[in-house]
Order: sequence, then C-alpha cells, then structure tokens
Amino acid sequence: MRLRLFVFVLLAVASFSAAAGSVDVNLSNDTIEGKFYANAGAADWTFGGLYNRDTKDRALNVGLLATGDSAFGNSRVEGGLGGKVYSVTVGNGDLVALALGGQLRWFPGNGSFALGAYAFYAPHVVTLMDGQRFFDVGVRAEVEVIRNSFVYVGYRQMQAELDNNVKLNVDKGGFIGLQIKF
Repeated sequence: MRLRLFVFVLLAVASFSAAAGSVDVNLSNDTIEGKFYANAGAADWTFGGLYNRDTKDRALNVGLLATGDSAFGNSRVEGGLGGKVYSVTVGNGDLVALALGGQLRWFPGNGSFALGAYAFYAPHVVTLMDGQRFFDVGVRAEVEVIRNSFVYVGYRQMQAELDNNVKLNVDKGGFIGLQIKF
C-alpha cells in the first residue's frame, strides 16, 4: 500500500511542473474528492483522490487525456479521451485498474453555464488484485461565477466488482463542488 501511495505522490509532483492547470474539489455528506489537472500541450495530466468517510473506502487515480475544444453551432464543447490508473480500497478488497474513457463539457451559447459528463471503465483483463471490473461515471451542471472559477452540482457512481462477484460502490450520489483554473 505504501509503494502505491508513493508512486501516486511521485506522479502528482511531476505533474505540478506544468504551467497551466486547475484544482477541483467536491463534497457530499459522506465524501470528499479532490482533483488536479495540469496541461501538457494537447493533453492533460490528472491526479485525483476520493475518500468516503462512512465506509472508509478510497480511490486514487492518475491519468493522461488528449484534450481539446471546438465550436458547435454557437456553443463551445471541451473534451478529452484517454486513460486513468486507479488504486481503490473498497470493502475488504484492494484493486488496481487501468480504465479507459473520456470527459465532455458543453457550454450552450458559449455562455457561463455548462453541462458535463465523464465515464471510465476497466474490464477484467486490466483490473488487478482483488477486482474483476471497475467503473467511474458522473454528470454535472456548472456555472462560471467569476472568470475561471466554477461552482457545480453533480451525481457520480464509482463501483468495483470484486473477485467474489460482489459489486461495491466506492461512492454513489450527489455532490457540490468548486473548480478553479489558473
């Protein structure tokens, strides 16, 4: 466990060398999640962690997403495709998963309101240790309150299927959050 934590911290520190990025924190009654995004040209390095106080479940992730934006009519769309490596402790199991997926944000009328979604999935072949499958999905609605500062509400489900065919949610439910770009 300490080796995994050391690797994740090392990768996170390496990502801080980028010039631009964002910090994203969200809360529910039971969970806290923090994310850091660092721009690396046409890609983003991501580092994140989630902790569920009630169940003591936790998840760490490091990812690389090819990102970009585009005009769609009079709207703006931002998105990314890539992968994340997750280290998850849920119930009495531990797993490491290489999940592929992406994220999308749509700004109707190129305004300050946006709808976003993300999905990452790891099948059995890339879910190791005590795991069979893993997924992390979510949606959110956000408003830019001042330049490069967003508040949002959302819903997520992060679930692991363990070797004994038990499906456990690391987290499932609504949250509120704040994202600051710099």
